[in-house]
Amino acid sequence: MTERRIGLIGGMSWESTRTYYSLLNELTAASLGPWHQPLVLVDSLDFSEIVGLQRAGDWEATGRILVASAQRLERGGATVLAITANTMHVNVDQVVANVGLPVIDIREAIVGELRERGGTSFSLLGTKYVMEGDVFTSYLAKAGVHVVVPDEGEQRELQRIIVDELTQGIVLESSRATFLAIAENCRRRGGEVVGLCCTEFGMLADESTASFPAIDSTKAHVRALLAST
Repeated sequence: MTERRIGLIGGMSWESTRTYYSLLNELTAASLGPWHQPLVLVDSLDFSEIVGLQRAGDWEATGRILVASAQRLERGGATVLAITANTMHVNVDQVVANVGLPVIDIREAIVGELRERGGTSFSLLGTKYVMEGDVFTSYLAKAGVHVVVPDEGEQRELQRIIVDELTQGIVLESSRATFLAIAENCRRRGGEVVGLCCTEFGMLADESTASFPAIDSTKAHVRALLAST
């Protein structure tokens, strides 16, 4: 029987990757008991290179980097893969096409949990690339989900919080308040369930204690990863 091993394409940012690793171990122990841990391989990228290419809009180059990472993980013995960043799911199809392993899609995990709750509308909060682009919005729309995104000014502020603070491990109460206010604004505009669709947003809000229904994309992704193994 093949040993099951999770491969994480990480480092985007390291804060995000740390969260994935912690959640994988916490949820495994909660399910199986003390000292049980999942088998995990991490290929951690240099986020500064990714950020530069994002800003240049060179998604072909980011795709090549992610494919190379996925192939290293495959050679290293991973049996299932995950991209540990919402934004970088812009390259998920390239990764899928270049490895022989299942790649768990964070968008599919979100839609699955939204359906389990009976939700039909979704406030999409993430990086500017997630909110402005169609990688998430089109996927959700095809699944029959009505998507609401923050307005232009709110998008700029969320991007600033992510890049200048969260990806560097900085958590400010003023930014938490801003994030929660933006979430409530989106809900008033029809996005019933709030999507924490930046892997660092869990630093600002907890899906289990938030004052509104929420899905933390990172937690949803981890739950799907564990279910797949």
